[in-house]
Amino acid sequence: MKPIDITKQILAMHEDEVMNNMLEEVKNELKDTIPSDIQATLDACMQKLSNEGDVTPSNVLSFKPKSTPSIISFAETELLAASGKSLADWFSQPINFAGVGFILDIRRVFGTKDEIDLYLSPTDSERMSASFDVYKGKSLKLTITNNDKPLLTAELYIDDTGQEAEGSGQLIDLDGTPVQGKISIDIEVIE
Repeated sequence: MKPIDITKQILAMHEDEVMNNMLEEVKNELKDTIPSDIQATLDACMQKLSNEGDVTPSNVLSFKPKSTPSIISFAETELLAASGKSLADWFSQPINFAGVGFILDIRRVFGTKDEIDLYLSPTDSERMSASFDVYKGKSLKLTITNNDKPLLTAELYIDDTGQEAEGSGQLIDLDGTPVQGKISIDIEVIE
């Protein structure tokens, strides 16, 4: 009987899964059209080649530029236990978004029904800073959803290091719907 290296097989399975996930991300990114930055690079290459005489307009396929989405799905996590029927229950404890390196802490403004302050603090400073790299020193509109239903909207300022953020916003009434499952953060840069 031939010996089998199980570690090698598990590693190969993991590599296949990672490659398939990357391929799916690329397909989703390019499903509508090609991104504008890639199109600009292609245009520059085509111009260079046409100046050299290798390319003519009759043998070039042009892509429709893709506009950059203004709202970006930024992070998500799973609530580990059902939070009950009260809107306040779902954020009574800070929520860890380990994939992007921060904890989200939401606090109700004293004496109000639906106004909140929120704070992002790092669990992994390098990861959080890298996650917010393009947003450093900017204000963002943040929407937190539960299974695609909005829970709150807020404006958030990311500091220049990308390791601290705070803002304020408003809870959205859920009509007694329990908050459980996936919590997602969508962001949009405020111009």
